[in-house]
Amino acid sequence: MKKNNFKIVELKPAKNTTKRTIFIKDFIIHEIIGMHDHEKIKKQKIKFNIVINVNQNTLPNEKDLRSIINYEKITKKLKNLVKNKKYNFLESLAEDSFVEIFKDKRISSVKIKIEKPDAIKNASSAGVEIFKSRSDYERS
Repeated sequence: MKKNNFKIVELKPAKNTTKRTIFIKDFIIHEIIGMHDHEKIKKQKIKFNIVINVNQNTLPNEKDLRSIINYEKITKKLKNLVKNKKYNFLESLAEDSFVEIFKDKRISSVKIKIEKPDAIKNASSAGVEIFKSRSDYERS
């Protein structure tokens, strides 16, 4: 006589795979930025591309602007950063941008790409791109 070996398997609900992403593409500000003397005279074009991953439980409510990540609010913060502080490096501007963006606790990660389109002759742009998760940000 054969014995039947049964294994009890616990079924778990499927993991939520929802991913909500907010992006700002080719947002341009004109401001003084750079460490070279010629960069401190004339405003330069600064181009931002930002991808923001939002907590998957953040759902929009059509009657409440606060229920979403407001990209207009983010662009105003970026404008104020560049207007109120003189930066030598795009990297420093990116780090201050993370500080502003991660103030919203619903944001789980951010990728920031900042470029100076007119920085190098015969190149379409030069810049920096940095990705940080909330845990990366909170450890720094």
